[in-house]
Amino acid sequence: MSSEAGPSCLPASLLPTSTSSSNPPPAAPRDTPNPSNPTSSIFSRSKEAPVHSVPMSVIHRPLPSELDEGKVKTFMEEMQRGDSFTPIEVVKVRAPLKVDPTNTPQNFYFAMGGCHRYEATKRLGWETIRARIIEVPASQMRVYLGAGSPF
Repeated sequence: MSSEAGPSCLPASLLPTSTSSSNPPPAAPRDTPNPSNPTSSIFSRSKEAPVHSVPMSVIHRPLPSELDEGKVKTFMEEMQRGDSFTPIEVVKVRAPLKVDPTNTPQNFYFAMGGCHRYEATKRLGWETIRARIIEVPASQMRVYLGAGSPF
């Protein structure tokens, strides 16, 4: 994990074991005046949230994306060149599964936006993506997920 990404809120078992050589450290962001200050979130307006390297394998995308194929390909080319992008926002929910009789809380990670950055990173086969983690109560996420909510 790049030291630029900051500390991880993920359990050690979910952290990547090594940095892939095909996933270069991010360069200075090119299209935002102050990348340390995100401008919006559907869940939070915090400008202080640190950037993490989040494993792609733990992120769920519960809503289907409408992708612009040209944009995804452009992002892939720019990422391979070493360009850096604004971190995506990943919602973290700690809750027990509906079907868990022990009611043991688990962590769930959802990406609700950033679909082109997420898809470009996925197609490149990179293990991690730069993201800001936003903790949200399960009750708030149930509004977005509806009956498909796992908790």
